[in-house]
Amino acid sequence: MRVKTRKKPPKPKDNCIENSPDPSNLPRLFLLIGGFFGLVMLLLTPPFQVPDEHDHFFRAVMISSGQFVAKSYPFTETERKKAPPKYLKGKGGVVPVSIPYTTRKVNHKLPFHPENKQQLSDLKEMLILPLHMKGMPEVFINTSAGGYAPVLYLPAALTIAAGKLINLSPLWLMYLGRLANLMVFLSLVYWTLKIAPTGKWIIFLLALMPMSLFLAPSLSIDGLIIASSLLLTATLLDLDRNGQQPVGQRARFIVPGTLTILALGKVVYCPLIILIFLSPKAIFGKDRSRLYLFVGSLGLATISYLIWHWFTSTTGTATITNIPFDYTNFQAKDKLMPLLNSKKQLQFLLHFPSSIFTILSRTMQEQGRHYFESFIGLLGWLDTRLPVWIYISYPIALIVGALGSHPTGNRILIEKTLLTLIWAVCSGAILLGFYLLATPVGNALIGGIQGRYFIPTALPLLLIFNFGYRRPIKTNHPLAVHFTSIWPVFYTCIVLLTTIFTIWNRYY
Repeated sequence: MRVKTRKKPPKPKDNCIENSPDPSNLPRLFLLIGGFFGLVMLLLTPPFQVPDEHDHFFRAVMISSGQFVAKSYPFTETERKKAPPKYLKGKGGVVPVSIPYTTRKVNHKLPFHPENKQQLSDLKEMLILPLHMKGMPEVFINTSAGGYAPVLYLPAALTIAAGKLINLSPLWLMYLGRLANLMVFLSLVYWTLKIAPTGKWIIFLLALMPMSLFLAPSLSIDGLIIASSLLLTATLLDLDRNGQQPVGQRARFIVPGTLTILALGKVVYCPLIILIFLSPKAIFGKDRSRLYLFVGSLGLATISYLIWHWFTSTTGTATITNIPFDYTNFQAKDKLMPLLNSKKQLQFLLHFPSSIFTILSRTMQEQGRHYFESFIGLLGWLDTRLPVWIYISYPIALIVGALGSHPTGNRILIEKTLLTLIWAVCSGAILLGFYLLATPVGNALIGGIQGRYFIPTALPLLLIFNFGYRRPIKTNHPLAVHFTSIWPVFYTCIVLLTTIFTIWNRYY
């Protein structure tokens, strides 16, 4: 008597979209394209024209001198009466006065003023400004990035520390920090493309999206967060593809490392670890390596988060003498601060739970276009739009890339359900966090959200669009195979060339 065996779904053929061209070439293609356009953006984008880049610069400079935990300034009673609330409540550290002077002098009239252009004479003047000069004191300065852990600034802080040894100007230090962050971003995405068992074109397109590549060569931590989330997602998908095989050394290093970075940087992305449950049999089977990986990674991330939160909440006032306070700040939030109260906001939601749907609906109606544009690419201080055709075509390109991907296992429905759940939890956490922390109590719209915050959650969302093991587009013809293997490369190059032109036209 014959025993019927269940046939396994056929593996994707070599000529399907997912496997064209040779996957081994894709990481190198990314390095070539991302490296070239990343360096161009690094040099072409005027200093501190990435959102909050000046604050991240202050934080990196502080860490480079050993000031790992931001502290409050010891205001006198007289100073407390005169200083705005945002400075009284802020935290920071001591930097050479040339640091805030550079951020003010080099292009302080550029944000939100497209009629103004970057003056090359200002750049030349700042490039030769010494970091330390006789008669130039150190100053204490607050930074909105004071709550971030030092590990997030390690690449930039190390290069800045090296530059300080030879007394480079603050502007040169900024460019060194940008270069270090770009190198880290390119390296992490390169390994993501090497590891990813599916969705390689999605990763390629997401990492080379104008917004992603604009953030990568900057002092912002967003580039590190985006790359870490992509690497974590790809590693967990690779574990699922390997079935019940024991966890390798690579995953044991990547999963806890990237999850800890996300916990210290943007904790709302930590639900990505749920992807490890794509293989429940492997988790709860005889081999416990995946269970240990999950518990160990989550434990390390949680402990790191709690320790850092304890450090930031228990640090008191800085013990400094004869160091003035510098009031450098590009953003005025004094009027908004008294209206923010996370406890009262939470009480409002608990008392009126039905208002959540109204708030979400109104927010999407009013801010939906802003989220969409700032996801694809809203450059500068969110004041520089790209051509309309990019906003129309890029989502289509991402979905087409997703159609050619395939599940990592046989449980297609479970996989898509879990991916949907992870995206919903992460997105919900972003919306809730900004409503509690950055929105006036009882406001009908969620404030402060930008589309770039959803980039780390885009890969799980786009993987939902795969067609299983059926090819949505047949590519048996050689010309069709060739076209499907090169269109993302040419498309991203055209988009990035247009982005470069937009930056040049905006600032020069």
